[in-house]
Amino acid sequence: MTDSVGLTEQERYLFDLHGYVVRRGVLSVNEVQALNVAVDLLALPEPAAPIMSQRFSRHLSSARCFRDLIDHRAVLDVMIELCGEYVRLDHAYGIAMNPGQSGLGLHGGGTPHDPAQYYEVRAGRMYNGLVSAQWALVDHRPGDGGFGCIPGSHRASFPLPSPVPLDWVTEVTLTAGDVVIFTEALTHCTLAWRGSGPRRTLLYKYAPGHLAWGKNYVEDLSELAASGALTPRQRVLMDPPSVSPRQSLLAYRD
Repeated sequence: MTDSVGLTEQERYLFDLHGYVVRRGVLSVNEVQALNVAVDLLALPEPAAPIMSQRFSRHLSSARCFRDLIDHRAVLDVMIELCGEYVRLDHAYGIAMNPGQSGLGLHGGGTPHDPAQYYEVRAGRMYNGLVSAQWALVDHRPGDGGFGCIPGSHRASFPLPSPVPLDWVTEVTLTAGDVVIFTEALTHCTLAWRGSGPRRTLLYKYAPGHLAWGKNYVEDLSELAASGALTPRQRVLMDPPSVSPRQSLLAYRD
């Protein structure tokens, strides 16, 4: 994929139907290698059973390859379509897991109505709260685990019943360099990791310009925006949440 492009007709249909879409082979082998080297240089503590020990953040300032994903051509126009022209990067973090470790169980979903993570369609246009782009830095083969979801649950009108039958959850297979874009209104999870080596993935979470999921954007993203390490477009994407005044990302398209 060489050009910045929004959802194709097929992708738009699948996103509306399933709540997510996968873009294959977005990153080259060299780009994936550079990102993995950058993660190595973070010298992360060994992940353990607690979920938060498997997450890392404050990494955007450490390497340009992390920052390049903020407004990557494969996701920027998609996020403009899903979150509007005033879309902002709300927060970003990575996940590192060892074989045998379990991840976060089923969560997300928009029922009952959640003003932070929602999905609706009006007059042929999709409206979303928080939307995630998850970048695979290693292969996620069938049976390996990793990202899982209940396809179509972003459209559910009733709360998720309990217990949840295992066959409701779909494991999304990925190759290193793929990106899966999903609405947080989709009920999703991290399945136990059974790959042959560690799991690595990077998550960049976007929202409409007026919306904030977490409060850490003040110390995490604003400091980075003030550091001079960002491009003008990335700085706009990292503006704190507000309705007005706010710059449109349409003026910063390639």
